[in-house]
Amino acid sequence: MGNDGGVIAVKRKFMRHGNTKARSEKVSQEALRVQKAQTCAISEESLREPIVVCELGNLYNKQALLEHLLAKTMPEKFQHIMSLKDVVTCRFSKQKADSTSSNGASLFYCPVSMLEFNGKQPFVVVSTCGCVVSERSLKEVQTKECLVCGKSMDGAKLIALFLSDENYELKQKEILERKAQEKLLKKESKKNKSSKKNAADTADGATADAEENGEETAKKTKKDKKRKAEGQHSSAAHVPASKIVKDATSAIQKEKAKSAVFASLFSKDKSEKKSANDLLMTVGGMRYTLS
Repeated sequence: MGNDGGVIAVKRKFMRHGNTKARSEKVSQEALRVQKAQTCAISEESLREPIVVCELGNLYNKQALLEHLLAKTMPEKFQHIMSLKDVVTCRFSKQKADSTSSNGASLFYCPVSMLEFNGKQPFVVVSTCGCVVSERSLKEVQTKECLVCGKSMDGAKLIALFLSDENYELKQKEILERKAQEKLLKKESKKNKSSKKNAADTADGATADAEENGEETAKKTKKDKKRKAEGQHSSAAHVPASKIVKDATSAIQKEKAKSAVFASLFSKDKSEKKSANDLLMTVGGMRYTLS
């Protein structure tokens, strides 16, 4: 220790300031978490309800986030948020203003472990209900229901708050890749649905054309039959009267030959002797004897 170059300091008390870089990084990370627990990630204003959280654990004032979404001015760091569907509304538990707060303002805390929400302790958000609790409480109490509201946690995701920069970048990359894949699948599904609809419309159109052609054929057949019937009726109406008389006379002669009784109806022979049983019948000005 006499500065003669012959002594090497190996005791811890002589090296307490040797790792200043690591200590400064740790302090900066803690300060960053405290800042994240108090300010909006996108506007850097103090958090005020309603507060929402994204999958990466960033906290936002809902009004500020909505303004950026409507104006389409989302920074690249928050490009994983495309709509309010990508965030969850947080349900914080407040402690009274006369508690351990240094400035008298209301603070958020975990109602199970009673830990303050100040960025120094890890907290999570239950995605299904939005309740904010500490990781310690979930580790100590194993349950399938939310420790705050009692709702089922089946299918729920636990969104970790205050991620480190390294974990933040990795998780953001995973989310963007997943969203791109979902968008591609949705586009393909929509394309397949459109193709099926076009095929169905084509089939319906072909069926309609066939039905229309069938109806036209039926109408044409009906018209042809009607035209043919009218033609036959017209032909019958134009048959000469002489032909009708001739046909009638021929039919009568044939019947006379077959039946004597029928022939007697047309007999005008007055030489025949009439009997008391003879029955006279006058038809069309002619008298007929029926015996």
